[in-house]
Amino acid sequence: MHPDQLDARRDSGQAAVEFALVLPVLLLVILAICQVGVALNCYLVVTAASRDGARRGAETNDIEDARRAALKAAEGLPGNPPEVQVACPDGRDRGDRVTVTLVYRMPLLEGLGRLLPEVRFSRSTTMILERDAQ
Repeated sequence: MHPDQLDARRDSGQAAVEFALVLPVLLLVILAICQVGVALNCYLVVTAASRDGARRGAETNDIEDARRAALKAAEGLPGNPPEVQVACPDGRDRGDRVTVTLVYRMPLLEGLGRLLPEVRFSRSTTMILERDAQ
């Protein structure tokens, strides 16, 4: 074999080894970027669901209705549904406050089960009751 051909084969083998070493790191970076995107989406959904539940509670003065509205708004979240708490600390008369709190635990890399910790999102929204309790 000609010496130039041996150098070309060695160079291509070296490139393959370098690619094999860099590929796992590159895949981890891409996976991390995807997880950040999923986490941002979950945060936005939890925030919107908390707001929807509080709005429904303010309109109807019905705690169960507010809870259902928050859960319905959070249906697209991966994993288990969020915990929803609805509170009226001042009472349930017109002008009092209703607070809806959602706590959601987002699984990281859902396919790996419990190997990785969960990310916890908690959002509260408070609004004024628009009608008296019935």
